[in-house]
Amino acid sequence: MQPFHLAFPVIDLDETERFYVEVLGCEIGRRTSSSINFNFGGHQIVAHEVSHMPDMNNGSGVDGKKVPPFHFGMILEWDEWHHFRDRLQAMNVIFRIKPHVRYPGKIGEQSTLFIDDPSGNALEFKSFKDASKLFATRRGHENEDGGGLMSQGVFPVNDDGTNP
Repeated sequence: MQPFHLAFPVIDLDETERFYVEVLGCEIGRRTSSSINFNFGGHQIVAHEVSHMPDMNNGSGVDGKKVPPFHFGMILEWDEWHHFRDRLQAMNVIFRIKPHVRYPGKIGEQSTLFIDDPSGNALEFKSFKDASKLFATRRGHENEDGGGLMSQGVFPVNDDGTNP
């Protein structure tokens, strides 16, 4: 799979660089007077300087939390996510949504947390104990939060998304 590319607005390139390099551990690719390319886990994200940020705080409810409609992030391996969470806590990073388990007991169960970059862009970092469950759901429960209980039904969707 090829890396993805994502561009997003920021209001201060220097503060953005500090956050993405020092807090998140990204490397800088290219930098111009109005943008910075970062290596975000092997993917290219580009911070573009703007004069003011759009309103991105009108979130919807996901598992009882107010999740911002625009956010991006990374899916980490289970142990990596916990080390990352601990590192953020040691740095006193403020969480938009504190670390928690979303959809406990359901096929979509995941550990997740949200933080904001200096411009207010929301970033989500999540992890699944079983990485094969990233897109999994139970047949007949596709529209339920969390994709249905792990114990529901006898026919899970295959890891490739097809029904058995």
